[in-house]
Amino acid sequence: MRLLNTKSILDCNELEEEKHNQENQDLLSKLSNYPNYDCAAIIKYFDEANKDKEPIIKSCNLHNCDEMINYIDSKNGVDIAIVEDYLTFIVYGQGYFIDNISYQTQTGIQIRPYDSKRDFIFLNISKDIVL
Repeated sequence: MRLLNTKSILDCNELEEEKHNQENQDLLSKLSNYPNYDCAAIIKYFDEANKDKEPIIKSCNLHNCDEMINYIDSKNGVDIAIVEDYLTFIVYGQGYFIDNISYQTQTGIQIRPYDSKRDFIFLNISKDIVL
């Protein structure tokens, strides 16, 4: 995983949060440099209570792929990363306890563009999207 933000939202104080959110907007605006590919959004849970859930696959378009965040709890913010060469939103939701141990919901939304043959394609976003 390669984080595209200068630091994770989890490590930001209140003053840094605005900068982090602006970085996210800047990164997303750079997606308009690509065609508006059809994409598969693969939603996978990583936190303790949800890690065994089956991934969910939804359809979206590259230029509005950030709308996939609306389907999950994003109370504590979003990081943007490259995972397995695909743009991925790392989404942090509310906290919860299991056996007096504190956890936080964490979900990855991997955006996989595909061509007219429905073959996944790589956009080399890690080279093109640089802060």
